[in-house]
Amino acid sequence: MKRQKRQKNILILSALILIILAAGIGIYFRYSGGKDTPDKNTVESTVNVDAATVAKTEFTDEEKERVESQTGVTVTEDGTVQVDIGEIQAEEESMTISREEATELVIKEVGDGAEVESMSVREEQDKYYWTARAIKGGEAYQVWIDSETGETFINQKE
Repeated sequence: MKRQKRQKNILILSALILIILAAGIGIYFRYSGGKDTPDKNTVESTVNVDAATVAKTEFTDEEKERVESQTGVTVTEDGTVQVDIGEIQAEEESMTISREEATELVIKEVGDGAEVESMSVREEQDKYYWTARAIKGGEAYQVWIDSETGETFINQKE
């Protein structure tokens, strides 16, 4: 009698462990798409069919070329956009003027109280620039800083 009760308890415990394991695997596949990304520095977008706005997965040749002109960005055959964050960081770290220095220069250019909302490296006419969007007093500014010299190339209100 005691042995039967123990076997029953072990059977119930085993069933619970299997249920928890199956739920964990289901959650993993739900959120990872069932596959690993090729590189820990690569982020892959996904299409969310339940969302009100569906992600774009079809690109013209011109659109694909424009998107892929950005450092570390690739459009795959199925329309998925992949971003290699490691490649972007490597490019930023290779600039003579660092991101921090460029941020300080943008704030100096726009004036005290300015906040840099976004910043990235952009190549134009064989030169690299830090392009920033800064906000001050409710107004938005676009500022481009030469990544070699730190000189302001563009400073305009949006």
